[in-house]
Amino acid sequence: MPEESAGANVDAVVASVSAAVLETMFFEEAVESECEHAWLESALSVRVAFNGSHTGEFLLSVSPSAAQCIAAGFLGVDSADLVEGQTGQVLLELSNILCGAVMSHLFPESSLNLDPPEAVPTGAVPAGSMHHCFYLPDGPVAVSIRVLEGPQLV
Repeated sequence: MPEESAGANVDAVVASVSAAVLETMFFEEAVESECEHAWLESALSVRVAFNGSHTGEFLLSVSPSAAQCIAAGFLGVDSADLVEGQTGQVLLELSNILCGAVMSHLFPESSLNLDPPEAVPTGAVPAGSMHHCFYLPDGPVAVSIRVLEGPQLV
């Protein structure tokens, strides 16, 4: 498969799987959007490192308003009823689910170990990552995956 075509397939998988998880598990309509990253400085971000047949990292960044709606949808409560810490916990779970889903679609034969998700400061998209931005009704979400070692993406 030509390298350009392989990259397009990987890009499509990252986009479609991320949107499907957000819609089916978190009840948020995710529409792919142009990447405008000025909002990332105020985002809530979570990193999941992975290793095994592939080594790398997954980064999820969510605007504060979208994070509240995601948490409320996942927990089945009104945004006003969220208690301190719940939004962060749901984002940790979302990042774990998204990372596992995307990686299992990209590398179905792989053997991966996911580290526990951790909140991290944001500011930029990691260099060399596959990246997508989505717009949810309440704000933007960015998904980035960077594979540092492992078989080439084909």
